[in-house]
Amino acid sequence: MSARPAPPLGPPGLERTLTRWLIPAYVAGVGLPWIIGAWIKTGYQPGLLKTDPQPARDLIDIFCMGVSLFDAALVFTVGVGCLVVSIMKGPARYADSACATQPIEERDGQGRP
Repeated sequence: MSARPAPPLGPPGLERTLTRWLIPAYVAGVGLPWIIGAWIKTGYQPGLLKTDPQPARDLIDIFCMGVSLFDAALVFTVGVGCLVVSIMKGPARYADSACATQPIEERDGQGRP
């Protein structure tokens, strides 16, 4: 009984690497704008500005919503792309490592060796 060598495993494709980063990218892209927006809004307090601070706070909230939705759409699009590439590649298959016992003759277009 002969021991077969293990099939050569290369590094995972880019789609698998990106798939591992989708959830952290989503959490950071949705949470970080709101944290930064809340930090910026602490400077807009009544009495510090001569104008009403509420429109500036609303503008910051709208910007945070836009960045969060953009990140969610980006992560969703990359996830669908990774899924399509994974499906198109299919499972990994490796050829038989045994050597051919007879030489293979290549023929030209006329059928002659």
